[in-house]
Amino acid sequence: MTSENRCGHCLCGAVSFTARIDDPGIQACHCRQCQRWTGGGPLMSLRVRALKLHGDAAIAYHRASEWGERAFCKTCGSTLFWRMQERPIAYMAVGLFDDQSGLHMAQEVFSDCRAAWMHPYDGAEQSTEAQEFAKLDAYLMDQAP
Repeated sequence: MTSENRCGHCLCGAVSFTARIDDPGIQACHCRQCQRWTGGGPLMSLRVRALKLHGDAAIAYHRASEWGERAFCKTCGSTLFWRMQERPIAYMAVGLFDDQSGLHMAQEVFSDCRAAWMHPYDGAEQSTEAQEFAKLDAYLMDQAP
């Protein structure tokens, strides 16, 4: 898959978007926040670039941690995206995309927090909570003034 634009929207259509997809690899986040946010399983998301959102008035934001922010549709409650606070949106929920062809499971983060009833995805790169927080610490140190 080469870089391409794809469209999508929330359940009710109040929020829609177009985004560039450079990598068709889906990331499954198994952290406890994502499990609670999605109602059980991991947040299945796709890294996006050049995002154009429509329906800003319908988007609600929740600062879930000192660094992370989650967004959802105020009208229908659809999970929209996760991002670092005050940063460009990086990961959109896969279920929002109209066309999901060519996508594949590539990575599971917080894999040691995976619900006991779930099995790992074959061939997906695995990263533990400790590994993810080490990456976050390195990123935040790099961003410090």
